[in-house]
Formats: sequence, C-alpha cells, structure tokens
Amino acid sequence: MPSRISLVNKEIWKTITRSVGWVSIIYFLGLFFSIPLEILMTASEEQRKFIDIDNLFQYHFQIQIILNMSIPVLMAVFLFRFLQLKPYSDLMHSLPVKREAIFHQYAIAGLILLILPVLLIAIIVLILYQPFFLNDFYNIGEIFKWLGITLMYNILIYLSGVFVGMVSGLSAVQGALTYIILLLPVGLIVLLAFNLPFYLYGYPSQYYLESKFEKFSPLVSLTQINYRASGAAEIAVYLILIFSLYWLSLWVYKKRKLEAVSQALVFPVTKPIFKFGTTFCTMLLGGMYFGEMRGGMGWLIAEYVFGALIGYVIAEMVLQKSWRVTIHLKGLMIYTAAMAVLFILFQFDFTQYEKKLPASKEIERVHISESYYLYSDIDRDEPLYLREYENIDMVRRLHKEIVENKNIDHRQSNDQDTAFIVYELKNGEKLVRNYKIDKTNYRPFYKLIYESDEYKTATNEIYKVEADETTKITITPSGPVNKRATITDPNDLKEAVEILTEEVDSAAYEESQNHVEPYAYIEVFYGDSKKAYMHWNPSYTKFEKWLKENSLLDEARVTSNDISYALVMKAEDLEINHARGFSYEDIFEDMKQSNLAMKMTNKEQIESSLKNARGFLDGEYLIAYYFEEQRAIDIKNFNGENVPDFIKKHFK
Repeated sequence: MPSRISLVNKEIWKTITRSVGWVSIIYFLGLFFSIPLEILMTASEEQRKFIDIDNLFQYHFQIQIILNMSIPVLMAVFLFRFLQLKPYSDLMHSLPVKREAIFHQYAIAGLILLILPVLLIAIIVLILYQPFFLNDFYNIGEIFKWLGITLMYNILIYLSGVFVGMVSGLSAVQGALTYIILLLPVGLIVLLAFNLPFYLYGYPSQYYLESKFEKFSPLVSLTQINYRASGAAEIAVYLILIFSLYWLSLWVYKKRKLEAVSQALVFPVTKPIFKFGTTFCTMLLGGMYFGEMRGGMGWLIAEYVFGALIGYVIAEMVLQKSWRVTIHLKGLMIYTAAMAVLFILFQFDFTQYEKKLPASKEIERVHISESYYLYSDIDRDEPLYLREYENIDMVRRLHKEIVENKNIDHRQSNDQDTAFIVYELKNGEKLVRNYKIDKTNYRPFYKLIYESDEYKTATNEIYKVEADETTKITITPSGPVNKRATITDPNDLKEAVEILTEEVDSAAYEESQNHVEPYAYIEVFYGDSKKAYMHWNPSYTKFEKWLKENSLLDEARVTSNDISYALVMKAEDLEINHARGFSYEDIFEDMKQSNLAMKMTNKEQIESSLKNARGFLDGEYLIAYYFEEQRAIDIKNFNGENVPDFIKKHFK
C-alpha cells in the first residue's frame, strides 16, 4: 500500500511542469526580449547617445506590463484547471493526499514557475551590468528594485487568480473575475465619484478622482511603476494581501465540495454577491453616462433602472450558463426596494454631508477658486490659501449662502460657474466642496474676497517684485503681430513696477470677471534670474498713459495702426460648426462674402473695438481683424455691455 504522498512529490511536480511549464517559458522569452536583448542591441557607442533609461521598467515598458498582467493569471487558470473538469478533479482527489498538501504543492509550484523567469533575467542583467557600462544609466540597486517590485505584483496577481479559482468552476469565469476583483476598488471609486454629485450637493468628484486612487488597484498601480515609486504603506498592504490570499485560498479550497465543477460560482453565498454586485455596478455605469450626458433626475432614474436590468440579466446569464435565463423577481424586487430606500435617505441628506461647515476657529486656512485644477496646478509651489480671519469668515459665509440657495442654483442654466473650496483644519483634516453656481448671485461675497489685500497679494506676482531690483520688463502684445516693447532704463523700470502695482491695487472685482482679452503679456525680470508674469488688462489706464508718454505704446500692444480693416457680423448669421471644427480663415472668408457684414476702416472705431473684444467665439457679435503686414487674421467677439454703440446702431 503506497504511503501518504509528501508535500514535495516528483510525479505531481512533473504533471504541473508539463501542464504550465510553457507559461513560464513564454514569460522568460518575453522578458528576455524586453530587457537583456534590448541592452545587447543598444550597446554600441552611437546608439547609447539616444538612450534615456534610468530604471529597468523603461525597457519595453508596455510589453513588460502586458506580461506582468497576463502571465500570473494564465498561470493560476491553467495550474488549477483540475478544479474545473470533473474527470481531472475526481482523479486528483482520489489520490491518498490531503487537500492541504495538494494545494501547497500546486500553489508553490506556480510561485516558483513565476519567480524563476524574473530571477534569471535579473541575473543576466547583473552579468551584463559591468561589461556594458550600464552604470551610465542606473545604479546596480535598480536591478534589485525591479526584481522585488516585479515579483511582488506578479505574486499578488497570481494569488488573486488562485483565490478566484477556489470559488469558481469555470476557467473563463476565473480569468475574468480575477481582473474584475483587481480593478473593483478603482472602478467603484470612479463610478461613485461620478454618481455621488447627483445626491450630495457639493461633492468634489474631480478632487477624489485625481487623489492618487490608483494605489487601490494593483493593476492600475502596475501601469505607473516606471515613473511612480511605490510607497512603504502601499508595499506593506500588498504584502499583507499576498499572505492573506494564500491562506484564504487554502481555507476556501478545503471547504469546496468535490462535485462543484463546471459552475460559474461553486459556493451558494457568492452567487447573490456576484449577481447584485454586477447589478449595482452597471446601474452606476448607466447613471454616470446618462446623468452626465442628458441631465435631469428623470433621465437619471430611468438609466439607473435600465443599467440595473442589464446588469442583472448579464449576471443571471453567467450563473445559469445560458442566454435563456429565468429572472427571479423576488431578488430583483428586494434589490429595487433597497435602492429606493437608499435614494430616499440621500434626498434627506441623512449623512448631513451638505450642511457640514467647519467653525472659523477650527480652520487653519482656506482655498477658494473656480476649478479643482487651479488648486492642483503643478506650476505652483502650493495652492492659493487665505489665512486672515476676515477672508476665512467671508468664505464660510459664501459657502453657507451657496448651500442655502441649492435649489435656486439647480434651476440655473447649464452655463454655470464653479466654486471650489478647500478648508484645511487645525487637526490636519480637509473639507473639500465643489459647487456649480451663478457667481452673479454671490457678487458681494466674491467682491470682498477678491478685493482683499491678502487675495491680491497671493494671486499677483507683481507683489513679489522689488522696484529697485528690476532689471528688465518685456511687454508682448496679444495678437498676430511681430513686435515687443522692452524697458531697461532703471528709472523707467522703477516707475513701471510702481504703476503696475498701483493698477493691481486699485483693480475692482468686476474687472476680473469681464473676460476681456488682455492687451499684452508682461514679464518682469528681477533679482537673481527671477521672473514675474502678469497681464496688461484694458482697465490699466495709468499704465497705458505712462507707455504713451514714454513712446512705448505702439510696440506694447496691438493698435488700430496694425489693422487694415475689420469685419463684424452677428454670430447667428454665421454657420460655425463647433463640433466638426473650424478655422479663422474659413470664418473670415464667409464674413467677406456675406452682405450682412459691417466693414470697419475707421481707426477710432477699430481702437474702441480692441478695448472691448473678448478672445472667444461665443458672443453675440464676431469681429475679424485683418493684419495686412502679417497677412494674418484674428477673431474675437462682443457680448452684452461690451458691444460698442456704433456696432449696435449699425445692426438695428
């Protein structure tokens, strides 16, 4: 009578090698082509000049990612194939071997077959390191870093596939569910981020979508390893998951019934989780798409229902392994009732999310802007923050007013402004909100904030400039002209900086909301190679007068002398297809051929139009300037109060 088979059994190892050894060989060949072969092919002195590599992940990174994502799952699927086929399962479990020993032998064999190719590649690169002078590109530690990170991700993805294989009876489902589980955290974050703003007024979806959520999915994190170093906390979590998945897979395997083959999911408890999880995700997907595209609560609810039904049917087709499915109405009704209760709770703000407002004494500083991207601007050392009590209190009062006017703002047109607010609290926490509003309804609040000394100092670089330290000022006109004004005289520089500072000091909030295109862009050079940037706005009349007195005006901005003539038309009389695209030349030709166009050659009228035109094509009137010297065209628009009287009079 044969003795009990030990953990290391030669025959089982031979069987494993024959069934999945090819996966390991393909992995080795893929990695060899990606790294060592690439090193050998680019070893010549001439080719080395064009190599920009500082770690091993950058060698054919896309191929490495495909291999690291697919090979571990293939290994798990083909390795535990015996759990999906009844004859194979009966044969394996008829052996005088404990289940625990079978699992260890297969799981560890898979780990070894995954580790060996990576280890061999690392050894080959180490051998090539000195002869091919790879130290010119990266230090030897990068090889061990590549080895460790690659193995960590491979083992985590592999053991995720092993765990799914323990609860599944179909290889196709095992492979698909492995990727779904690995992507599920990020997928849910994205779906919830797009859906929660429909229920939580002020929910900042873009803020959370940009907040390094990729670390929640090994697959997403893996795509960024060539430029993003994994943090210690992230590595620790992945290592804990590796050990947890191994022992959890063993525990589930020991509980699995031998006859549970050829079923999508072999444990009854997992079927409703899969079914309603799929239904919930497709429901959110439907809401995300149609809620963003069409708007309106009616459309949103309709697409939630449609998405949920599609997901429910797909889940039933997978579980029943047929497209002719039987719908279990009881389960669907329970799910519908649960979602209805959740919807009602959100309508009453049961979490008090919308009304939450920190007390002034709890706030360290506050950020307010028109977009999340102004908060996350990488060109800034840090976002704009206000610390003075008066400004913090004013932002709080504005915030409170926005929340109280929630229903009013919801009824506004789609052409809305954004209020993005971040409170940094003294306890280290943040409270972030994002609102779609009509800023004209909150003009008193914005005016006091924007006109405060603290806000102006934080948003205008001219305050950083010491007049006595200024070395040069360049003024580049906004428009298709080849000219520039340069100031280098010390006295002129001092006067210019002082006048520009005065202009910013006296600028009213309304000027910042006028959206008139600046006359020019100013660069102030000061100190030790420092620069300050600012716009020359049409409201800066003192600066314009100073430039004129110093004979610099004609070079500093576009004037009527640069323009041969201009054509003006109502935008509604022009056929501009914004979706398909357009060119200034096409619009100009249409205006030239139209008998509805107003032609302007009067220099005073052209000068007046330059002071009021905006640089967008969404206004009531369009104006096309023709620059004969440059043979160039510039198109702007007028809207509302900015339309000159002589243009209104002409088109009456």
